[in-house]
Amino acid sequence: MFRLILVEDEPRILRYLKEKINTLSSDFKVVGMYNNGEDALVELHWTQPHAIITDIRMPVMDGIELIGKVRHKLPDIQCAILSGHDDFAYLREAIKLGITDYLLKPAADEEITGLLSKMKERLMLNQTLLEREVTRLIVDSPDTLFSQDSAWMEVARELFYYGNYVLIYSWSPIGDIPDDFQSSCSALLHNGEKCTRLPSPAAEAIMLIGVHSWSKERQLEWIHLITRSLHNTCATAALAFSPAGFVPISELLSSCRKLVPLKIRFEGHCFDLADSTLEEFPLLLESLQPAWMRLAHFIIKQQKQLFVKEFDTLFAGEYREQLPVTRRGWEKLLLHISHSLHSQLKNSSEFHFDLKQAMEQEMTEEVWKLQTMAELQMQVREIWSGYFFRSEQERNLQRDWAKDAKQYINDHFRENISLPGIADIFELHPAYLNRVFKRAFQLSISDYLVQLRMEAACLFIREHPFVLIKEIAEHVGYLDPYYFSKVFKQHTGLSPSDYKNSGI
Repeated sequence: MFRLILVEDEPRILRYLKEKINTLSSDFKVVGMYNNGEDALVELHWTQPHAIITDIRMPVMDGIELIGKVRHKLPDIQCAILSGHDDFAYLREAIKLGITDYLLKPAADEEITGLLSKMKERLMLNQTLLEREVTRLIVDSPDTLFSQDSAWMEVARELFYYGNYVLIYSWSPIGDIPDDFQSSCSALLHNGEKCTRLPSPAAEAIMLIGVHSWSKERQLEWIHLITRSLHNTCATAALAFSPAGFVPISELLSSCRKLVPLKIRFEGHCFDLADSTLEEFPLLLESLQPAWMRLAHFIIKQQKQLFVKEFDTLFAGEYREQLPVTRRGWEKLLLHISHSLHSQLKNSSEFHFDLKQAMEQEMTEEVWKLQTMAELQMQVREIWSGYFFRSEQERNLQRDWAKDAKQYINDHFRENISLPGIADIFELHPAYLNRVFKRAFQLSISDYLVQLRMEAACLFIREHPFVLIKEIAEHVGYLDPYYFSKVFKQHTGLSPSDYKNSGI
């Protein structure tokens, strides 16, 4: 039920503690084991523990310092000390930090049971912590929350008691949701209604609002307000109403997460989940056939100026009113045109499969990362300029740039390097160098750099199993161990400490 981490520099005692806790209590799950305080602190954002049991005297960071720093990040956490030293000075410092208990090694089973029971009792009295945990389960583990034997469901019913709820889910492909989004959503609350922000990644904002009543007029008022608050962003929000209380929220959230990426535009807006319809444009594809036939003709004839003129007409000319409004629609349209062009150019040896695949991948990435339609038009024009033959000298030069950039990354990935810095060395625009690199190796410079660093980090951990996470990060070019830990888990599926303990 509650997450617990253990910090102890003796592996034998660490394993013993985990086994005892698993045996003595079903209320706590050990989610992290560390042999020093610094590593525990680095991974705190992943483990998000409710409780911690730590030794005092450890290398790098002792238990007293660790508890102080953990309390700064997680004020509601329950902390206990298990030490081999009956030292009044340590005990006094621990009391100042408000620890749950101070046990001496070796602790008997009844002492450990009593400690866990005391921790649980204090955690159950903390409404803020319980509310945060229930909302986390709504987002990440609804099956756990709503299972028949879930102890959390009883807690959830006490905390979330409104008969009606409104779920507001907002997502942006570039993560530009306003900081005051919650206050915008709260602006139209009536007396006694409550807005709770659910935990979510940076690109999302999820609000759960308990309301006394709901109407079509109120729905339109909220949609207008939220659209206005997202006006200068690329975020899209979905509004979903639950007249059946708290239980359907997870299902509504799942529906919002599926639908919003299909409805998202280049400018912020809000829609109601029940009123949503997906964008369809089969007639547009048919009406565009003469245009892409002309584009293919200009490519075959290598008439670049006429191609660019036709391309600009496609974006801003007679077809403008028929063009998609969503990013998903633009992705679908551009890929359809690209496939159509490729079918006309299939007999040309200049346009081999890898080049076509790279161009389509670039277009998809640009659709989802750019902020405006004007930027998209410029980038797609640049990508499709690759259809026009370059001199053999220029093509060789591009291959050399890609090869040299790869060699530079191989030689310097342990340093604090990035795409703009690498591009400066070659005196090229970062986007252009990245495009050349991707066409050569089917991988962006940033992705290749991360891949190289993570492979080196895994090797370093296997060769030095007791090394600190901070040292691993510095070894592969990361100045921030917290950021390194995040990237490592995204790449391997395991946190650095779990990777150490896995023996992979």
